Amino acid sequence: MRQPSPAKSLPSILAALQGGDAARGEALARQALRITPRNADVLHLCGVACIRQGKASQGRELIQRALGIRKDATFYLNLSVAEQALGDRAAEEAALRHCLRLHPGNAQAANNLATILIDGRRFAEAETLCRQAIASNPGYLFAYMNLGVLLREVGNSQAALPLLEQALAQQPDHPGLQRELARVLEAQKRHAEAAHWFAKARRWSDLQFILRTLGRWSQLADVDAALLNQLGTPAQPDITPWGLINLPGLSPEQHRDAGRRYAEANWPRALAAPPLAGEPAAGECLRIGYLSSDFYAHATLHLMMGVLEAHDRAKVEVHLFDYSPPREDYFTRRLAATGLPRHDLRELSDEAAAQLIAEQRVHILVDLKGYTTGARQGITALRPAPVIVNWLGYPGSLGHPRLADYLIGDPTVTPAEHAGHFSETLAWMPHSYQPNDRDRPLEASVSRAGAGLPEKGVVFCSFNQLLKLNPSEFDLWCRLLREVPGSVLWLLQPEAQEACDNLRREAAARGVDAARLVFAPRLKQDEHLARLALTDLALDSFPCTSHTTASDALWVGVPLLTRLGETFTSRVAGSLLRAHGFDELVASDAQDYFERLKALALDDAKRHALRRRLGAARMTSPLFDTARFTVDLEALYRAIWAHHCAAPDDRPPVVVAPSL
Repeated sequence: MRQPSPAKSLPSILAALQGGDAARGEALARQALRITPRNADVLHLCGVACIRQGKASQGRELIQRALGIRKDATFYLNLSVAEQALGDRAAEEAALRHCLRLHPGNAQAANNLATILIDGRRFAEAETLCRQAIASNPGYLFAYMNLGVLLREVGNSQAALPLLEQALAQQPDHPGLQRELARVLEAQKRHAEAAHWFAKARRWSDLQFILRTLGRWSQLADVDAALLNQLGTPAQPDITPWGLINLPGLSPEQHRDAGRRYAEANWPRALAAPPLAGEPAAGECLRIGYLSSDFYAHATLHLMMGVLEAHDRAKVEVHLFDYSPPREDYFTRRLAATGLPRHDLRELSDEAAAQLIAEQRVHILVDLKGYTTGARQGITALRPAPVIVNWLGYPGSLGHPRLADYLIGDPTVTPAEHAGHFSETLAWMPHSYQPNDRDRPLEASVSRAGAGLPEKGVVFCSFNQLLKLNPSEFDLWCRLLREVPGSVLWLLQPEAQEACDNLRREAAARGVDAARLVFAPRLKQDEHLARLALTDLALDSFPCTSHTTASDALWVGVPLLTRLGETFTSRVAGSLLRAHGFDELVASDAQDYFERLKALALDDAKRHALRRRLGAARMTSPLFDTARFTVDLEALYRAIWAHHCAAPDDRPPVVVAPSL
């Protein structure tokens, strides 16, 4: 029987591919190639069939053979798909550029190339390509989404908004467009509108964040439950681990696994690439690199500025790898005065940034961001240092061993029995993992009247962000207000007026006069600390306990009460209090927490004595001894390096600073 000619075979091959039967398409193509092995169209379709079956290497070879016969834009477009699957970003980019030279109006190629350029932080050309794709195909929604993401990334959410609205007019129910529109609205502080679109897109992680920001608690339980149910499902890669830390009921194992899945979904190629770093020569001075976008007046630098100043340059060589936004403030000037080498990564792609770090040959790279906002885990995924440490910025495990080898904690925040909660090896500081800068002003406090507080009565305060507050905690706080006559609750002013109104409404529903909630405007750090001293008792949030806000309260001598949970973030305030020598302020559970607070609120003499002890401890306890902390930290870095260099069987399960 005569076999059909390749020309007659093409419709059958295409039909098989369009019908989702790539294996049949490949079989038909290879049958045709036995007759005419140099038919470019059949070679190309055979390559496409292989790619769709996960045989990208074979697909690439077949399409390259087709291109050797005829240069075709579609061939190059599908070659880029093979290169993407094989993780060769440079080859993928080259194929897309070849496609566009042959067919400048190919919207898909322009958009896909823009995606690569956005990842590489080449925003100007990426924007041109997105707009080119939209002009070529006004109905191409992916280009609208890409352009929206790009404009939001460069801080131009105003320009992103009409583009996304235009795209949604074409397809109102597209969840990707709904999500991006919500993110643009969130960037503009239009929280209520953002909540609407997050809800339509069923983006539970983002929605719960907004609901907490607005104090809209009526929907919160259902949204939290939907989010917890979503963990471990195919939809999880869209869930940012940072967005989970305020959820009651989140287990440490769930938080760890969310990190792993997020990493695998977002940086698969980087995670699979050969490590960039080699091992430094033996006997070299220990080189430490700090990686962050928070080297300005940010909570992270508020905490560790003193450490950077106190590092012993004779024992450690310190480098700063910085992708912070351009800022000039008190902390950037103070940081510049240290003279520490500062490498600007802001305009570099993840690959170029990782290469620059690798060239400095640091022994230990300390990631100060983790999964917090603005983090670039694509850098650490490429392994630009032989040892990577997760510290300070992100309260939890990154979940993937490629992203960090060690996590710096302490016996309270990361006890040995919790080691299974982390993908990293635990490394303990002797007191608390959190540093504090002793070089902070202690100005005379303002008057109560000047701060908008009543002259008499106990002042409870919480200056944590509203998103940390859960309804169950507010229940306890309102119960305190009911049982402590004349007391008030002093809260940080939310960004949205709606949030103030909602909190007042929630207080009234719990039998508390809304006038007993006092909102404090946001102030500069020195002014904030001065007014904070007016507080009688600081209330801790849960499960995400106070971090920098706890340090602030203890620095000015305000008693803070907390309780311990199972997650890292639920134990931070407890770590600080124990390091400070005030174990009596760490409660065992919610009821114990309430009873201790009430007892102190009703006992003026006991409360005043406690404040005197806190004031005396400020300059004597390890918590605020920046020089001592830095010595311990450097000792821990040496212990981490020794642990790394030891044979696997000789490594203890927890790395301990020698002074512990």
